[in-house]
Amino acid sequence: MKKGKNLINTLIVVGIFTLTIFPPSCANTSSPPEGGPKDTIPPVLVEVLPPYNTTGHPRDIKHSTLSFEFDEYVALNSPGTNIFLSPPQSKPPTAKIKGKRVLVSFEEPLDSNQTYSLSLGEAIKDNNEGNPFPPYIHSFSTGDHIDSLFVSGNIVEAATMLPMPNITVLFHTDPSDSAIYKLRPRAAAKSDTWGYFTVRNLPVDTVYRVFAIEDLNNNNLYDPDQERVAFLDTLVLPRSVMRPGLPELETIAMTDTLACLARPAQISLSMFKEVSQKQLLRARERMSRRQMYLKFAAPYPQIDSIILDGIPEDKLLMEHNFYRDSITIWINDQGPVPDTLQMRLTYHRTDDSLNILVPVTDTVRMIRPKGKMVENRWGEMVEEVDTAAVYEVDASPEKIDQDGIVILFESPMIQTPFDSITITSKNTREQIAPAPFTVERDTANIRRFILRMQDKLTPGFEYTLRIPDSLFMDIDGLYCDSLLKKFSLPNDENLSSLTVEAMNVHEKYMIELVDDKRTKVFRTYSIDTASVLLFPYLSAGTYSIRITEDKNGNGQIDTGNLLERKQPEKVIMYRFNSASMSNDAYILTLPERTELIQTIDIGEMFK
Repeated sequence: MKKGKNLINTLIVVGIFTLTIFPPSCANTSSPPEGGPKDTIPPVLVEVLPPYNTTGHPRDIKHSTLSFEFDEYVALNSPGTNIFLSPPQSKPPTAKIKGKRVLVSFEEPLDSNQTYSLSLGEAIKDNNEGNPFPPYIHSFSTGDHIDSLFVSGNIVEAATMLPMPNITVLFHTDPSDSAIYKLRPRAAAKSDTWGYFTVRNLPVDTVYRVFAIEDLNNNNLYDPDQERVAFLDTLVLPRSVMRPGLPELETIAMTDTLACLARPAQISLSMFKEVSQKQLLRARERMSRRQMYLKFAAPYPQIDSIILDGIPEDKLLMEHNFYRDSITIWINDQGPVPDTLQMRLTYHRTDDSLNILVPVTDTVRMIRPKGKMVENRWGEMVEEVDTAAVYEVDASPEKIDQDGIVILFESPMIQTPFDSITITSKNTREQIAPAPFTVERDTANIRRFILRMQDKLTPGFEYTLRIPDSLFMDIDGLYCDSLLKKFSLPNDENLSSLTVEAMNVHEKYMIELVDDKRTKVFRTYSIDTASVLLFPYLSAGTYSIRITEDKNGNGQIDTGNLLERKQPEKVIMYRFNSASMSNDAYILTLPERTELIQTIDIGEMFK
C-alpha cells in the first residue's frame, strides 16, 4: 500500500513539473495534421521508473535499468556522449528505445550506499521534428538516503575568458596529484553552453579537490597530451543544500541570456593547455623546394645539429617561433635542390622508460610536394613556376600610427636595399614632400620588416609608398614586382575613440581592446606604470577590454602547470559601469562620434 502511495505521489510531482515547463496543447505531437503548423512542442515526460530520489536502487546490472516514458515516440541523439552519470563508471550508460520509453542501463554494478545523478543532457528528441527534450537530471540511491548537497560554478578559457561548454568537472576525494590521471572522480558534471555547471547529490563532511578537463575521449581521466585542464587552488567542502526553486538547479533555456548570467557560481575555473612535459619531434614537412618545417612537442628543444645531405650548413636559414618549438628552414642556394632530401636531426628526446632527455638522431626524408599543374602553350600539363617573389604590405589606417607599415615576404630576402624605397606626403594644398622613415627587421620573423614614420602622421594628408620593380631578391633568385600604395589616417567624422586611464599599476600588464567575440584585437599596449592609453578610429559597435597580467614581460599569456599547482597568467575582462554597458557588463556599446574616457584601477582588479 505504501509503495502504491509513493508511486501516486511521484506521478503527481512529475505531472506538475511537466505542466509548469510545457503548457497544455491540443496539438497531437506524435503526428501533426498534414499541411498543418510545424510541431514545435518537445516531448513530455509522463513517468520515470524507479521514481526520482528512489532509495535502495538495485546495484546489479540486470535490475538497475531506469525507464523514462514520454507522451510520444522519441529518438536518441548521441546517447553515449549526452547521457552522463555522476559519479561516472569506467563505461558510460547505454540507452535504447522501447515503444515510447527510453531505457537507460549500466554496464557494470553500481556502488553500494551511493547517490547517483543521471543527466539526460540533449540525448532525447521527438521522432518527428527533432524537438529536443529539455535537460533533465534524475537522482537515485543504492543506499537508504539521498545525498543532497551541491556545488555550482563556471569555467572559462584562460586566454579569452570565454565560457567553455561541454567540459567535464571532476570532484576527487583522493588528494594525490596522480588522481586525475588514474582514478575516476567521486562526483562529476558537464558544463552547459555558458560554461556553467552544478555538481549535485554530494554527501556531507566530504572534502574535494576540483578539476575540469576537456575529456575528448569521454573516459573521465586527464590526458595531458590532447586535452585542456583547469584546477582549483583550494579544497572544497560542499555546504549548499538542494531544494526547489534554486536558480542553480532550475532548468533554464540557454537562449535566456540574463537568466543564465544571473545564476550564482560558488567556484570559478580557468582552462588552459599545459606545455608538454615529453619532448619529441611531433611533425615535419617539406613546404616547397627550399622550405621545410619542424614541430617539437615541448618548448625550447635542445638541438645539437640539423644536417641536410648535400647542402652546406652555412646555406641554411632558420626561423623560430617565440618558444622555439617550431622551426622553419630555408635553403639559401639558387642552385638545383633534389626533390628528396635526407635530414639528420640530432636532438634530446624524452626516454619513455627513464623519463629523462637523451640524445637521439632521427633520419627524416623530406620530399618536395608537387606544385600546381598548368597547361603550357603546347597543351602539355606542367608544373607552374613562380616568376616573381611574393610579398604583401599592410598599411592599415586604423593601426599604422602604432604598428607602422608591415612588409611580409613569402620567402627570406637576400637583397633588401630599403634605401631605394620612398614615402611621400601630400598636404591639402597638393604639395608633395618626402616623408622620412626608419626600417626595423622583426627579431622573431626574418621575413617581416616594419617601416616607421619619423614624424607623426598628419590627419588629412595623403601618403604614398613606392617600391621599385626588381628591388628585392629572395632565396630562389626571384625579384619582387613594383608596388605603389597610398595610405592616410582615417577621416570619417562618424568614428569614435576610447581613452583608458590605467591607474594603480605596479606590475607589467597587457591592455587590449577586442571585439565582443574577443577574437579580433584592435590595439594592444604593454604598461608597467600608470598610463593614458588611446584607442582611436573606432566604428560604432561593441567592444571589450582584456587585461593580462604579464609579470615576466614576454608579451605572451603563459600557460599553467597542473603538477606544479601553477595557474596560467591571470586574464580579466574589464566590467563596464552601468552607464556604458549593454546586457553583458563586459561589453561596451560605443555610439558614433563619441570620445569616451574610462578610468581603470588595475591594482584593484588584480588584488
